[in-house]
Amino acid sequence: NVELKNITKEILDWVSEQAQGTLSGAIDASRIAAVGHSLGGKISLLTASEDARIDAVFGIDPVDTGPPFAYDPKEYPSVTPELMGQVQVPLLLLGETTNASGGVGGQACAPGDNNFQQYYKGATSPAMEVEVLGANHMSFLDNPNCLACFACGKGTDKPATTRLVLRRLTVAFLTKQLLDDNAYDTWLTGADLQSMVTDGLIQVASKNGF
Repeated sequence: NVELKNITKEILDWVSEQAQGTLSGAIDASRIAAVGHSLGGKISLLTASEDARIDAVFGIDPVDTGPPFAYDPKEYPSVTPELMGQVQVPLLLLGETTNASGGVGGQACAPGDNNFQQYYKGATSPAMEVEVLGANHMSFLDNPNCLACFACGKGTDKPATTRLVLRRLTVAFLTKQLLDDNAYDTWLTGADLQSMVTDGLIQVASKNGF
């Protein structure tokens, strides 16, 4: 995890350099968000805990665990709750609870004690929590039926609908946080968000002035 975090920071270095050179005018290095699914969500938050260049984080079913074998905690540090006080940017933490337990060999894909809800609980910056009801850990992928995906218990959702919810919230959140544009706020705090709640697609919570 530390290696992946360091690679992410190197990518940010490259982006900043290109914004001043070859890609000047095409990149705005002052507006950067980190978005990731599962381990990618954890690395996004881990990087944001020590790199102020990240302005917002969207975690898609982020999981705060190491590998399923003995590992050095220095190389796989826990982010929540330990480092959440260092993440001082707006957060949208979206996930599911279908895979909070069980899984192949008893290894849950998104363990309840290390899932998106735990990141939200530890958040000290403006944060929104969205549970996609009935989804599983792989529902958010373009191909939720990939071979490795069968390791996660199947959800009761329609993955196409789950991905639609994800796209709506991604566009609304990043438009607001990176472009200072409130055009899609209705999907974050207004009638359109409430319609998804009423339709039984999601449950939501927010805190710290989100």
